[in-house]
This record gives sequence, C-alpha cells and structure tokens, in this order.
Amino acid sequence: MQACTALAASYAADVIVPQRKILLRQDEDGVWVAKSGLLPGCHAQGRDRGEATLRFQEAAKAHLEALLETGRPIPEAFRDKFVLVA
Repeated sequence: MQACTALAASYAADVIVPQRKILLRQDEDGVWVAKSGLLPGCHAQGRDRGEATLRFQEAAKAHLEALLETGRPIPEAFRDKFVLVA
C-alpha cells in the first residue's frame, strides 16, 4: 500500500488553496460556508470566516489525499503539490 504525502512547496504550512481562491458566504442561519472552484464538491463550514477558512483548508487537504489514495485524477491546480511515495 502506498502512503500519501502532501508537498506544499510554494504555500505556507497547511495552506492548500490560496486565500484569494476561497469563496466565503454566510447562510441564512449565520453559518459561514467556504468553497473553491478549484475543488468542486469540497466545502466547509464555521462559526466565522476564519473558522470556515481553516476548516476548508483541512477539508481540501483530506479531499486531495483521498483522490490520490483512490487513484482518481488530481485537479490541474494541485498536480505539482501532491505526490505519492512508496
């Protein structure tokens, strides 16, 4: 079984999606929702903008690692940042 390692060479630690590419909105219940067109289907929620953004970064990392582990294609914007290692 192969292990998955994330390489974020050009980003600060734990920043998978650049802040300017994260869309934030507040829903009707006051909960903040974060998502990005770079990762369709990946989103996160938080009590405030900061928490939603942090949770989205965590979700993005897990989403990309799951794609790698299951052999599904990585979105173009992330192909140079994630690699499989034996």
